Amino acid sequence: MKGIRLEKKGKRLELDLYGTVGSIWDDGINAAKVVALLRNAEDVTEIECRINSMGGNAFDGIAIMNALKDHPAEVTVKVDGLAASAASIIAMAGDTIEMGEGSFLMVHRASGFVYGQADDMLKTAEILEKADGEIIDVYARRSKKPVETVRGWVEAETWFTGQEAVDAGLADKAVADPESKNKAAEALAGHGAIFNFANLPESLRTLVEAHRAKGADTPPPETQEDDDMDLKDLTSAALAEARPDLVDEIKAAAKLESAEAVEAAIKAERERAGGIAAKAAELGSAVDVAKLINEGTDLQAAWQQMLVAKQEEMHQGAQASDLGHDSGDERKVNPFLPKEG
Repeated sequence: MKGIRLEKKGKRLELDLYGTVGSIWDDGINAAKVVALLRNAEDVTEIECRINSMGGNAFDGIAIMNALKDHPAEVTVKVDGLAASAASIIAMAGDTIEMGEGSFLMVHRASGFVYGQADDMLKTAEILEKADGEIIDVYARRSKKPVETVRGWVEAETWFTGQEAVDAGLADKAVADPESKNKAAEALAGHGAIFNFANLPESLRTLVEAHRAKGADTPPPETQEDDDMDLKDLTSAALAEARPDLVDEIKAAAKLESAEAVEAAIKAERERAGGIAAKAAELGSAVDVAKLINEGTDLQAAWQQMLVAKQEEMHQGAQASDLGHDSGDERKVNPFLPKEG
């Protein structure tokens, strides 16, 4: 299992974030969902957040970090294997941050690509520069290091081992965990984009290649038992005991069921559907617009799919015309995916 696992035990909340940060990936860590779950657990006094993620969308990472920091509970972040890119931002929410001795924390600059005219390029560059500034500030506040020192880490794409993260002020302690490096490799193994990391440690790269070769996909610790149970036959008390994560999600959704929320949701849905259709017409995209709307794809994710499809179309056209040049490795638009080396 990848994604989000939540379990409430009295006044203690366990939150596992395993997978890619953002809602557009199959194993995505959805920021809106995490925020809703945390808001519905206002009575807990302790939160243990375990992370094993190669990163993803910077803005989703910032949203999750802020939700954890805003919660009144004492937050302990445990990096089980890897907190890279956007996931390292989430890790900074911990009142206490623990790193497995074989785990890694990686920081780097925001990156992405855009399809459009010169103004579009300039606007994207401005956004990326602002994102870099926010990212650097987050690490600087946590580490209490000069901004220029932190800027050097970010611009160099720095990989910190557990002890190095402690020494840099980005974590509080390194704890023994012989499986940490293996877990880090598992976080990276399912994503081809890892080879765009400029400074991926060679020992970790070797493990990743081994995992990719055998198609490894190990679940996070303490996964929910008996996932196949027939929920419809459970009493409410039994359901709360067996699936507290599901109950919390139901409660969070119920809190939104007001007339005002429904009206806002209808307005948002109209804007989403209209925005997708308008973007498709603007780009001349061949993507199935009705499918994107019916599946509930948000506007940003739909725009990204259209851009990727358009670039693939242009690439295929170039090949058909035998232009004789390489269009390069196209990646989905996302301001915090691994940058090219």
